[in-house]
Amino acid sequence: MRNFFIYSVLILISTVLGLYLREVYFAYEEWEIELGTTSRIERAAKAAGADWDDRTKVEVIRDLRKEGKDAFPAMAPSVFVDDNGIPYHDGRLFVFGGISRATTVFCNEMGQWSIYTSDEHGFNNEPGLYRPDKLDVALVGDSFTHGACLPPRKDIASLLRKDGWRTLNLGIGGTGPLIYLAVQREYAKPLRPKHVFWLFYAVDIRDSVYEKVSPTLMRYLKDPAFSEGLIDRQPEIDAFLREFLNTGYQKKLDELTAARQVRREIITKRLIRQGLKLTKLRDRLSHFGGRTLVTEGREGEKLALLKRILTRAKEEVEAWGGKFVFVYLPDWYTYGAKYDTYGIPIDENFLLRQDVLRLVKRLGVPTVDVQARVFDQHPDPVSLYNFRTYGHYTPEGYRLVEKEIARFLKSEDTGGSDRKPEK
Repeated sequence: MRNFFIYSVLILISTVLGLYLREVYFAYEEWEIELGTTSRIERAAKAAGADWDDRTKVEVIRDLRKEGKDAFPAMAPSVFVDDNGIPYHDGRLFVFGGISRATTVFCNEMGQWSIYTSDEHGFNNEPGLYRPDKLDVALVGDSFTHGACLPPRKDIASLLRKDGWRTLNLGIGGTGPLIYLAVQREYAKPLRPKHVFWLFYAVDIRDSVYEKVSPTLMRYLKDPAFSEGLIDRQPEIDAFLREFLNTGYQKKLDELTAARQVRREIITKRLIRQGLKLTKLRDRLSHFGGRTLVTEGREGEKLALLKRILTRAKEEVEAWGGKFVFVYLPDWYTYGAKYDTYGIPIDENFLLRQDVLRLVKRLGVPTVDVQARVFDQHPDPVSLYNFRTYGHYTPEGYRLVEKEIARFLKSEDTGGSDRKPEK
């Protein structure tokens, strides 16, 4: 009886410990994703034996400046949405490009930092592309368009140029559809390219609702004539950004770091309280096999706002005789997990994918569905994400996206027969 009692206690302790270890696993997964950390990629890279540059972005910039290079960080305009831009003279200025012709430090997901020399308006291009009526394509989008986190000239626009298409990259990391509209207005409209491709990353469905808190960004939507005239103000923008990035930008980053720490503490305390009750584990067990309905939240609001933005963008492009094209880029969760961090199954309408595609079709916008035509057809789509984890595409992933866009362009027969690829 004594041995039976001891064994029973040990089994009970082991069972309880196992349950709490599982709860900790679920809680940490949610904690890490909610805080947006990139540590998972670094861990996966080191586990794969890849070399990894452990320097921070600040340290990389400092080292480049020691070498005499004019180095600055790639600035994310989304950082200033809550403040409606950056204080400037007696008002505020919302800038979208960076400092022109500067060594720009972007991101690290492959082991080495992505560093490029910005063009004459601070975007990731070779110089000399800003010529009215001379462009085949302008690409508008977030970090996937920008070229995260690639070596120079491996981004989608550069690959299209190598295939002979005169292409301008207007992508900016961490942005959504309202900023896309602003960028199109400021930089594509004066150039009147034949095509404007919006590279819509699946998670972008959430960004517009956040961006609409900015009166300036909403003005781009409400007033088709509104512009800050940024393409003609680059010397002024350069002088302003140089001072700001050396002073105010760091202050802003410090504020965001402090806010992030507060959020970290709030999330951690919440997960600890839930963990003591085995909330995550009980939730998974109560929905064993997965829930039957994916709920994005605020679905109607997100789709209605996206419809207004796409309608405005399409009208603007067609007004100068161009064609507006929608490109759908998939998120890692579509292929990398059966359920999200809350135990909800990843179904065909994850991130309102089907609703978005139906909306675009109703608006009469041509679509390049990269998810359906590229990733769904690939034998191992997870391999197209860096180190097979949540983040951006590998160089091969970007190459396949470019090939699908080039296929669309060739089908349009816009003069491709007389094009000569770059050497």
